This record gives sequence, structure tokens and C-alpha cells, in this order.
Amino acid sequence: MFHHMKQEVAVEREESARPMRGWLWCATTLIAVLVFGITLFPSHDAFGVLYVLVIVLAADRATMRMLQMIGAACVVLECAAFSIVHHGGSFDGAYARLALSITATIVVTILTIRNKRARDDLARHARALTHADRIATLGHLALSIAHEVNQPLSAMTTLAFSGGRWLDRTRPDLDEALSCFRQIEANGRRAADIVGHVRELTRKAPVARCPLDLRRIVEDTIALLQSETTARRVVVQKIFQNDLPMIHADRIEIQQVVVNLMMNAVQALEPVAGRRRTITVSLRADRSRPGAIEMEIRDTGPGFSQPDPNALFEPFVTTRPDGMGMGLAICRNIVRSHGGAITAANGTPSGAVITVRLPAAHATAAAAA
Repeated sequence: MFHHMKQEVAVEREESARPMRGWLWCATTLIAVLVFGITLFPSHDAFGVLYVLVIVLAADRATMRMLQMIGAACVVLECAAFSIVHHGGSFDGAYARLALSITATIVVTILTIRNKRARDDLARHARALTHADRIATLGHLALSIAHEVNQPLSAMTTLAFSGGRWLDRTRPDLDEALSCFRQIEANGRRAADIVGHVRELTRKAPVARCPLDLRRIVEDTIALLQSETTARRVVVQKIFQNDLPMIHADRIEIQQVVVNLMMNAVQALEPVAGRRRTITVSLRADRSRPGAIEMEIRDTGPGFSQPDPNALFEPFVTTRPDGMGMGLAICRNIVRSHGGAITAANGTPSGAVITVRLPAAHATAAAAA
């Protein structure tokens, strides 16, 4: 337990301490040298206030300790330039200009550090909220998980009994016994994969993003929810376009989005009576946004009662009496963090439609470059 807590703290520190890129270091150093050179002219010593640009430029990537060191270095450079320019001469109003520059540098450094600390705290709280939503989602999936794990375990028990009977014959049938043992191994791996998948969903620490097949993620999620949809007599239809590009994403976060949207659709179909309960999941290339994939989840429920369905993505907005109103808000934050967009609308003639657009892996790489 303590080991996992240390890992999470380490990951959070790594996130808040993203390494500065080479070009950013060069730009920061160049501006500092340029300002230092300008302040070496007696008539330009007031330009020391421009050191705040150095701090602002380094604020996004530098750690708080590094920002303190950069701020201190800027103050040292200001004092050094002042000493060089006014050595042995009269100071007149130079002290006032020096005090103004140093004060501006210190104040901007303090404000930048406070702003960075506030952003890091906000990011930590967002991760904690997302983690809590995953745990709540797992509570809804308990029946499906038990069903999925029970299947391979039951098969392993049956196969072990069969393998023992093949070996217990007067003439043991080794081929049949080996076949049973191979199937036991396969089912054991399947059960281990299910348990590992559930363990990943409960992880609080983020996972490195990598190229992923969105189609595979959606199929795995539908399989995970199969017991839930079967128990509620919901039919899930899949319409997948072939040859879709990969996405560059965190698998657990994207699956959390799919699980939340699917569960919302299943729950929206509860009051439906007298017509077929259907959820249609579509994957296709986004025509309105080249280089993106569009995932659409459509149900045959009553649809959204609000005039603006997209208001449901705001925190604490829900249509269910027992809902917290955080699931769709978390989905929107996850999708946006991946460079995508999510929208909601009422279907025709009825039902709700949620559309998620995610950039393809090659589009993400091009944007990063």
C-alpha cells in the first residue's frame, strides 16, 4: 500500500516537474543575457524590469524550486549590472530604478510560484475526482466483472475434471488430456487478463499515452458490459468503419469515457417500455474534422429533457435523482485533454446521441511537432 502511495506521489511530482525543452532553455537564457546587456548602458538601467519576461517564460515547465532559483539569478544579474554601471559614479535616481526592478522581479516570481502551486493542486484534485468516478463505475460493473471471471473459472474446473478422467482410463488418452490442459491455461490467462484490466481501472496514477486501437477499446468495453446489458434486455449494435487510424491516448481514461457513456445509455433505457431497447455504437472517420475519429453512442430512450443537452457536461448537472452529475463532466475533461471534443443532442425521432471526436495518432504527433 505504501509502495503504491509513494509511486503516486512520485508520478505527481514528475507531472508538476515536466522537463524544460532545449529551445525554452535557450530562449530563457537569451532573454536574460539580452536584458543584462541592455542594463549595462547607464541610460537603460530601468529596463531591468524586463527580467519578469524570463520568469514568465520559464513558468510553465520549471519546477517551483527552479523558479525560485531563476528569480534569484535575475536579482543577482540586476545587482551585478547596477554595480558595473555605477561603480565609482553618482547614483542619482538609479537606486529607485534598481529597487523597482528588483521588486517587480520578486513579486512576479512569488505570484508565478503561487499560480503554479494552485494549478498543481487543481490537477491533483481533478485526478482524485476522476479516480473516485472510476471506483463508482466499478461498483456498477461488479455484476459484469463477476460474470466475466466466473466463466473462465467454471471452464477451468470442468476441463480439469475432464482431463483427470482422460488420464484415469485404462489406456490414458494423452492427446485429449493435453487438449484439456491447454484450454485450462488459456482460460487462466483470460481470467488473469480480466483481473489485470480491473486493476488498471482502479489505478490513480496516470498511464503514458501510446497509439491505441479505439475499435478494440470499444469492443472490450461492450464485452465487459455484456452481463449488464443482458440483464436489462438492452441490445447493443456495432457499426464500425474499416481501416480506422490509431489514436494517441491513455487507454484507461478513454475506456472510462466509453464505460460512462454506455452506462448512461443503459440507465436511460430503464423507463422504456413497449419498444426495443437498443444502443448503437458507431466508429467512423470524422468528415467535419480531417485526421479525427468520431465515436457516436445512440440510444432509443426518451432523450434529453433540457433545452441545451450540452449543459449536462457541466459539473453537478444530472437528470437522475440519485446522480452526482460528475460522470459527463469527467468525460469532457478527459476528451479535451486528448485534444478532442464531445457533444450531446437529441436523436430523431427519439433517444439521445453522444458524439466524441478524437484526433488520430498521426494528427496528434504533427500537432506536438
